[in-house]
Amino acid sequence: MLAFITLPVFSASVIRQAKEALKKKQNLEQTAKSLLEEAIKPGTPQKDRIECYQLAAECAQRINDAENMKLYLKQAYDTTKFFNAIADIYDRVYKADSISEMPDEKGKIQNSNRKRNREYLLDYRTNLLAGANWFYRRNQYPKAYQFFGTYIDAASHPIFEKDQFLQNDTMIPMAAYLAVVSAQATNNPDGIIKYAKLAKQAGMKSHLVQEYLAKAWEAKKDTAQWEETLWQGLSNYPFHSYFFTNLLDHMVLTGHLEQGLAVVDSMIHLHDDQPLYWYAKSLIQLKLQRDSDAIKTCDACIAMDSTFTDAYYNKGIAALNLAVIATENACTEIGNPQTAKDLETIRGYYLLAKEPMERVRRDQPENKERWAAPLYRIYLNLNMGKEFEEMEEIVNSQ
Repeated sequence: MLAFITLPVFSASVIRQAKEALKKKQNLEQTAKSLLEEAIKPGTPQKDRIECYQLAAECAQRINDAENMKLYLKQAYDTTKFFNAIADIYDRVYKADSISEMPDEKGKIQNSNRKRNREYLLDYRTNLLAGANWFYRRNQYPKAYQFFGTYIDAASHPIFEKDQFLQNDTMIPMAAYLAVVSAQATNNPDGIIKYAKLAKQAGMKSHLVQEYLAKAWEAKKDTAQWEETLWQGLSNYPFHSYFFTNLLDHMVLTGHLEQGLAVVDSMIHLHDDQPLYWYAKSLIQLKLQRDSDAIKTCDACIAMDSTFTDAYYNKGIAALNLAVIATENACTEIGNPQTAKDLETIRGYYLLAKEPMERVRRDQPENKERWAAPLYRIYLNLNMGKEFEEMEEIVNSQ
C-alpha cells in the first residue's frame, strides 16, 4: 500500500527535477532517461505519464538546439546527435499524444495538446527528411530507414490528419523509394513491403522496387504473394529479366512445363527480338523432350545473339538426345539397308552436336564439367581418336 501511495509523489519528484534540468540545460540525456523510465512504470498516473513524455521531448529539443547553435557559430558539432534528437522528439510526442487519447479515470478523453504538438513537430519535419538523407548518403541504412519511415508515417498520424501529406507532400514517394532501398540493403522484407506501393509513385526504378518486393515475399516464404508479384513484374516490366527468369524457374521446378512454355510463347509474341525468351523456350522444350523443336529454337536465338553460349549448349544437348533416341530405335540387322541408313542418321546427330558443344568449350574453357562428358560421347561415336583421347583424359581427371 505504501508503494502505491508513494508512486505519484515520486513521479512529481522526477518531473520537478526534469524541469530544473531543462531550465539549467544540464544532464539532458540522463534526465530524459529518468523521465522515460518513469513514464512506463506501473502505477504512474496518466497525467504524469503524458508530462514525462512531453518533458523528455523537450530534453531532445534542447539537445538539438545545442548542436544547432554550434553549427550556427561554425563550431564542431555532432551531426548524429543533432538528427537523433529530432527522431526522439517525434517518438516522445507521439507517445504523449497516444496516452492523451486514452480515457481518464472519469472515462473522458481530454487531448488538449494535439494542436500544440502538431505545430511543435512541424518545425522539425524538414530536418527529419534531411536526417534521413544524411544517414542514407553515408550508407547507414538502418538509421536512414528509421528516419524515412518516421517522415512517411507522419502522413497517417492523427496529429497531422488535416495536413493531408499524402496528397500535398510530393517528397513522400521519393522518401518511400529510398526507404525501400534502405530496407533491401539491411534484409528488412517487412520494410520493403510496407513502402513499396508508395515507392513506385516516385517514378524512378520502379522495376527495382517490384524486384525487391518479390524478394521480400520470397524471404517471408509467402509463395502466393511471391508468384503474384512476379506475374505483375513480368506484365509491367517485361525487359527486366528478374521476373521472367524466376517465374520460369519456379514453373520448371514445380513441373508446370506446358504453362511455362505458354508464358514464353506469349513473351515471344510481344517481343520476338529478345534472345533470352528464345533460349528459355529451348530449355523447356528440352525438358519436354521436344529435341528437334529445341534445336530450331536455339538456332533462332543464336541468329539474334551469336555469343549466347547457353543456346549453343542446349542445341548440343538436344542433338545428343536425338542421337541416343536414334541409336535405341536403329535397325541392327546385318545386311539390312536400313541399318546403314540409321547409322548415318546417328552420325549426323553427333556431327550436329559437335560444333555447338565445341563452341561451349571455347567460350567456357574452365567449365569442364559442362562440356567434357558431351564431347567425350561425340568424339567416341565419330571415331575421332586424337580428340577422344584428350577428352578421355579430361573426363578421368574430373
